[in-house]
Amino acid sequence: MPSKNPRGRLSNDAELHGLCPRGSILRQPKMEDFKRLLPQIAEMKQLVCDGEIVCWEAYDGSGQLIGYAFAKDIPEAVADIPGAEDMDKYRVFGILDPKEYKIVNLDIAIHPEMTKESWTTDVTEPGFEKQFIGLTVEEVNLSPDGKIDAITDATLSSTWITDGIRQKVQEIIEKAKA
Repeated sequence: MPSKNPRGRLSNDAELHGLCPRGSILRQPKMEDFKRLLPQIAEMKQLVCDGEIVCWEAYDGSGQLIGYAFAKDIPEAVADIPGAEDMDKYRVFGILDPKEYKIVNLDIAIHPEMTKESWTTDVTEPGFEKQFIGLTVEEVNLSPDGKIDAITDATLSSTWITDGIRQKVQEIIEKAKA
């Protein structure tokens, strides 16, 4: 069982399982999911607010905070929307810089429950993902308001992913500064 530290965060060195956030992902992420994005990660601790995982604090071997790791399913659980089972679904893993709150790295994948279609693979390509790297929450919007160019034939998916990432980054900033 994870132990609670003074800041209300749960610690669990071996795995990142435990509390499931609202709209929880199919399986809880493991440290390896995030080490692919930031190999220096040696330890991770859950950042929990109101009983829900917001993200994981990522530490290097010396105990220095090197990032906030997050996982998000896009779109989240939308069972109350007719036809939601036919919506494109994606899983996003990301790392946020703990000082400037810029996106350090990102992986967008087709959700395991989703069937690959030609338009769904375009937003999982490195070219789309790289647009997010180095951006602040204010910049994570589709152009012309932000710095992300939507994928032709995947504008809805581009919008959902961009909005989901921006909302997650904003949530992390608010909870990390609290």
